[in-house]
Amino acid sequence: MFSLSEKFSLALRWEYVVYNLDGICELHNAYFSGPVLNLAQAVEPNDFIMLDFYSQYIHIVNGTFVAKFHWGEVKYVEDSKKILLKNAYITHDTELNRVPKLSSCDWLLIDTSNHTSDVHQTNFVYKTYVMKEDKNLHKFGKND
Repeated sequence: MFSLSEKFSLALRWEYVVYNLDGICELHNAYFSGPVLNLAQAVEPNDFIMLDFYSQYIHIVNGTFVAKFHWGEVKYVEDSKKILLKNAYITHDTELNRVPKLSSCDWLLIDTSNHTSDVHQTNFVYKTYVMKEDKNLHKFGKND
């Protein structure tokens, strides 16, 4: 099983994904969860973060692979420790369409360790990993 320091783990999950346009992945019923929510500042509506998948996609892309994760409305669910995100989608350059598409069973593990209040302003990109339902890291190679 792959894991980050639990303290800085942020999970992004969804019910299902839709790919209607090149470079856009809609995440339906998306939500954030994880231990870092106990430390993090409030998630603002109509915002985004940059997700860096390069360390995982190194064998299937020629350059960096950074995607933008956008969301609209934000709703905190206190008892389940989730943050529900409406109108959530990931966008990326269309020349990077060779990367595997996300499925409803996948989820993203976002490393927030470089985003403490003292360094966040100089680091706008979050290392991100595509995870399988069983909490194992997807293995992507040149032949995948």
